[in-house]
Amino acid sequence: MLTLRKTRKPRRKLKIALIVSLTVAAGGLSATPGHAQHSEPVSLYVTVEQGDKLIRGLQHQNFRLLENGEPREFRLEQPEKPVSIALLVEYSRNSDLYFNDIRAALQGFMKAAPQDDWLAAATFSNSMDVRVDFTKDRGDVEDAFAGLGPPMSSEINTYDAVYEMLERMGKLKGRRVLILIGSGLDTFSKHTLDDVVRKTLQSSNVTVYGVGAGSLLRGRYAHGLSTAQRMHLTQAESFMRMLADESGGEAWFPKFESAFTGVMQGVIQSLDSQYRLVYTPQVPANQKFYKIKVEAFHVVNGKRQDFKVRARAGWRL
Repeated sequence: MLTLRKTRKPRRKLKIALIVSLTVAAGGLSATPGHAQHSEPVSLYVTVEQGDKLIRGLQHQNFRLLENGEPREFRLEQPEKPVSIALLVEYSRNSDLYFNDIRAALQGFMKAAPQDDWLAAATFSNSMDVRVDFTKDRGDVEDAFAGLGPPMSSEINTYDAVYEMLERMGKLKGRRVLILIGSGLDTFSKHTLDDVVRKTLQSSNVTVYGVGAGSLLRGRYAHGLSTAQRMHLTQAESFMRMLADESGGEAWFPKFESAFTGVMQGVIQSLDSQYRLVYTPQVPANQKFYKIKVEAFHVVNGKRQDFKVRARAGWRL
């Protein structure tokens, strides 16, 4: 079992390497001034749902892809494997109130994570520290979290950490997933919300899943929060939901510590159920936002039944 000890141990400050480029590569996003569109295909990952049920087994004819309202040709291919998954974990003095949530989420992830995927782990407070680079050795990830010393800072600079991680992961090849485990609160980031959305999230093909720590604040202590505290918590949750919605992922906010194991299983199940639509964007390199819409449906007795689709909101290239 993964245990986070409060003993001191030298921190490994490793940059995320590009070893994931050895995995199956998706078409990258390239921008050439003066050209009307990108010449290389990209992989668009989507999840299809009906209520709380994940829908699998759909075929090409069950999808429709639109970019800025215009239909686009695409092909349905097998999802890329292995997946590059980065864990970005809040670790601050101010996280003590919901530290059990963070621990439970990490333990749940280690139980559910597939053996063949690449994993990286980073923590953040006033700055982000990469604890272990992409590896397939689960022991390295467990040791990275188990060997954490006491948090030295009270800051929770979530925006800066997400910005930096997305910027790094945007340079990698293949299928990329960021799992943010934390409150979503931000105390003193240099980057703004707009920076996170415009400069990294909308221009990097990374799917983000948010796991909101702070179950006590949403459950047992909820009635004792002041109006200002409720507003901060609502803003934090909105940020994590936005990351997920913009990138085609999902965000969870359990009200009980015991629910985090199930949440992490849900993240892995969602990844296992994704479809991969490969197409060539018709997006000029003009820094405007181009919306993406994916429709998923099937036809029964001549009537079309639509499903809910989680897909990235669009590109800014």
